[in-house]
Amino acid sequence: MTVQIHAGEVVHSMDHLVLELATPDESTAYFTIYSIGLMRDVGSGRVALLRVTNSEGIIDRCFGESIDLAERMQRRLRGIRSDGGPAPAAGTEHPPLQASIRRLPSVEGNEVWTVASAEHTVSATWSSADPSFWLSASAPAFHPTRDYVTTMTSYRRAELVVDGVTIRGEPHDHSGWIQRLGRPFSSCHAAWAETAIEAV
Repeated sequence: MTVQIHAGEVVHSMDHLVLELATPDESTAYFTIYSIGLMRDVGSGRVALLRVTNSEGIIDRCFGESIDLAERMQRRLRGIRSDGGPAPAAGTEHPPLQASIRRLPSVEGNEVWTVASAEHTVSATWSSADPSFWLSASAPAFHPTRDYVTTMTSYRRAELVVDGVTIRGEPHDHSGWIQRLGRPFSSCHAAWAETAIEAV
């Protein structure tokens, strides 16, 4: 038996984690990590986006292991938004910050990531995971012209701490993902080895 090799160009391959909380006052609580193996027009490395509301207002930031990497990711996300795609507004409107972005050793299946810049610190924890599953989504299921393959994990608990303050909120069933997948799926989730390939 021979392996199947997709003839399309690989657009990106990365781990992508999202933490979105439903807060008591309906304010924004959104954090995402891109741990990029390769991405066309961006490169490789780690980028994080944050948008939260605290007592002093809104923190809306993009963090990158390098400023150049973060700027290229911001341009990519702004381009997706200009095309009408589902890209978050978080972290794309202000100059990025250079930061250390680390994945800590896993404990009992939890995911723990930290971001540390000169201006802000972030600690994010995903826990109480549902069983992971693998999916293959041919265009146009996820994207008009790209096929996707990935392993996905949905988390029922999460914690977000920004500058030492825990953001109040809870994960919730994400209606957009439920519509796509036909099953319950949390707003706090991970796509492991998410790979996008140009459909042929």
